[in-house]
Amino acid sequence: MDFLRKLFLWLAVFGLPAGGSVFGVVGFSLVPTPASAATIRSCVSADLRVTLGTAQGAAGTIYHPIVFTNVSSTPCSMFGVPVIQPVRGADHKDVGPLARNTSMGEMPALHTLSSGRSVSVAFGVTETGNYTPSACVARAADGVLVSIGNFLHSHFVHLPISVCAKRASTTTKLLTPGSKGY
Repeated sequence: MDFLRKLFLWLAVFGLPAGGSVFGVVGFSLVPTPASAATIRSCVSADLRVTLGTAQGAAGTIYHPIVFTNVSSTPCSMFGVPVIQPVRGADHKDVGPLARNTSMGEMPALHTLSSGRSVSVAFGVTETGNYTPSACVARAADGVLVSIGNFLHSHFVHLPISVCAKRASTTTKLLTPGSKGY
């Protein structure tokens, strides 16, 4: 039942029809979503404050929680995997590839954030010394540009890190409740 509820929520979020014809089944009925879920608006950039949580290390990778807090006075909802690009300089020049999504195949949860509540992602930065110099080509980044679909557009987060320019040495994944990134 939990899977079906998530599926129907996805259908509602994207405005897709939820009748039996979508699945090729006649007489398929849906459990209606609560009225309150239908009235929660999507978060937008102006609703969100983006900060860093406390970093933690594990086996050659440092995880930097990137925290998204609803600073508006009304609830809003969001879901997905943040797109994270290491950058440097005042013009935010790209440094290496985008963070690799490690949650491929997982179904994102819709997070409803009341005022002051947060979701986060554990942004992983693998130590460049874990790779051969020729396979990595280590470069310094001043921070990262973070975006999440239509919810947040290209927000700079100051985070001095070293990343590989030739291969993805950073990771991202689905948003999770709270401020720890996991």
